Amino acid sequence: MEIPGYIIKDEVGKGGMATVYLATQESLNRSVCLKILDNFDADESRDLIERFMAEGRIIASLSHPNIITIYDIGVANNMFYISMEYVQGGDLKQRLELPMSDEEALDILEKVSNALNEAHKHGIVHRDVKPANILFRDNNTPLLTDFGIAKEVDNEDDLTSTGIFLGSPNYVSPEQADGLKIDGRADIYSLGCIFYEMLTGEKPYISTSVIDIVIQHKQAPIPELPEELKDYQDLLGGMMAKDRDKRIPDAETLVQKVQKLQRKLTKHSLDLDIPGAWTH
Repeated sequence: MEIPGYIIKDEVGKGGMATVYLATQESLNRSVCLKILDNFDADESRDLIERFMAEGRIIASLSHPNIITIYDIGVANNMFYISMEYVQGGDLKQRLELPMSDEEALDILEKVSNALNEAHKHGIVHRDVKPANILFRDNNTPLLTDFGIAKEVDNEDDLTSTGIFLGSPNYVSPEQADGLKIDGRADIYSLGCIFYEMLTGEKPYISTSVIDIVIQHKQAPIPELPEELKDYQDLLGGMMAKDRDKRIPDAETLVQKVQKLQRKLTKHSLDLDIPGAWTH
């Protein structure tokens, strides 16, 4: 496997339609991630290529400290590729294997909300916000990545069929599960599910059946946080409202609410003279 200008080293990940490799960009002698589209049957290839190249263009159009950086997109030797920033801090899915402080959870929420706000302002809905798609730089800066099924909301050529949703069942909004036309509020719901998991260590809805999990997203009550986490219940409820018209309306408002809560909890901590620690 050869792509001019790159020395491909190790495979570092595999998704639904592409494989990610660690590589060296020869011209700048820097490490990059090369995301290379897998080979598919000819009947599938056109839509997959369209989705894959759209991902590169979408991320490249966004410039934000909490969105992964794209260096190049192209095709070489019949291989479609995206060259992007290489980060070594792992992903949120890995970090959730260990307990996380409330302060860290709220900080990650604030930064990812800012990333979503940037995407939404450009008319882009991510549609697959989940822990595995939040990476970290060495300095612990979270980065939103994998816009593989993102969609420009004003693009009428939807890449999915009516009644079918693309996304992750553990984090899917009710309207996306129903295959409805979605907007940025679907991303806010997904991020709310992640926020619950960061705070509690558990996913909001649990079942051995994927179908049952999706049904719970549509019908089950918003999960209640334990008493010691009640400071976050209103925010969580605003993010995970089943009716999107009752949800926090946009990512900009979400950022404001998160920052307001951060200030409130920081003041409470200072009032109690506990530097650097929040109490419930």
